[in-house]
Amino acid sequence: MPHVKLSGSEELPNSQRVRGNCPELLEGLNTFYERIWLSDRVDASIKELIRIRCATINECRY
Repeated sequence: MPHVKLSGSEELPNSQRVRGNCPELLEGLNTFYERIWLSDRVDASIKELIRIRCATINECRY
């Protein structure tokens, strides 16, 4: 598996540190997260279904 450079503080999750290599991507994803996941635009039950579906697709135990 290729090693990806992690930028930023070690206190940040690795997913954020990888995205830090492309600030435009990080900014866009943060905006998306704030507008959708941190707001009431999408019902909490739908958000939970999305999380479960994503975990299932990626074969993650959730």
